Amino acid sequence: MSQGQFAHSYSREAYAALLPDTHKTRRKVQLALAILANAVLAVMEYIASRQLWQQHPVFKDLAIFYTHQSNLLALVAAVLFVVVGTVALFRDGRIPHSLKVFRLMCTVQLYITFLVVAVLLVPMGLAGGADFITMYGGPMLVMHLLAPLVSLVSFVFLEGTPRLSLGDTWLATQYTYLYSLIMIILNATGKVEGPYPFLMVDVNPWWVSLLYAVTMLPGAYLVSLCGKWLNNGIACRIAGESDSPSSN
Repeated sequence: MSQGQFAHSYSREAYAALLPDTHKTRRKVQLALAILANAVLAVMEYIASRQLWQQHPVFKDLAIFYTHQSNLLALVAAVLFVVVGTVALFRDGRIPHSLKVFRLMCTVQLYITFLVVAVLLVPMGLAGGADFITMYGGPMLVMHLLAPLVSLVSFVFLEGTPRLSLGDTWLATQYTYLYSLIMIILNATGKVEGPYPFLMVDVNPWWVSLLYAVTMLPGAYLVSLCGKWLNNGIACRIAGESDSPSSN
C-alpha cells in the first residue's frame, strides 16, 4: 500500500463509506437486546396476568382497571415486538413504524400506572390504613413496578428504529384520553364506581375533577413527549438513525 492509499484509508470519505455497515451491525445488536427485553416483559406480564385472573376469575372485575388494560396491551405489544423484531433482525434491523408507536403507547401507559400508584394511590392507601403489599404484592409487583421499568429501559435504550415524530406522541396518548372520558361518563351516569378515586365525578367535589383534568391529562402527553425525546435522543442515536422520523 502506497503512502497515498494509506492516507486515503483513514480519510473522512473512507470512514463515511464504512459507517453504514457499522450502524447496521450496531442496530442489529441493539435490536437483539430489545427482543430479549420484550421477551422478558412478555413472560412477566403473562405470569402476572394469570395470577391476577386466578385471584379474580370474573374478567369484568378487572377490565375496568387502567392498570390491567395497560399491562394487557403491553403483553400484546411485547409479543408482537419479539415476533416482528426477530424477522427484522435477519433483514435491515428496522421494525415497522406502527409497532414503534404501539410500543410508545404501551410504555407511556405503564409509566402512567407507575406514577399514579407511586404518587397518588400509595399515599392515599397508607392514609387509609393499607400497606405496600396492597400496591406491590403478588402480580402488582410486576404491573405497578417491574413491567414499567423494563418497558421504559427497553424503549429508551434499545428500540432504536425508526425515529418518532410529535404526531406519534399525540397518537400514543389517545387510549389514555379515551379511557378517561369513558370512565368519567360511566361514573357520572352511575354505571360504574371508580375504579380510581379521582374518576368518581358523581361523588367528588367539582374541583377534584378539574384538578384531574388539568394535571393528569396534560401529564399523559408530557410523559409521551419525554418518551419520544429520550428514544430519539438515545436509542435512535445508538442505532445511527438520521434526524428525519421517516428516513430509512
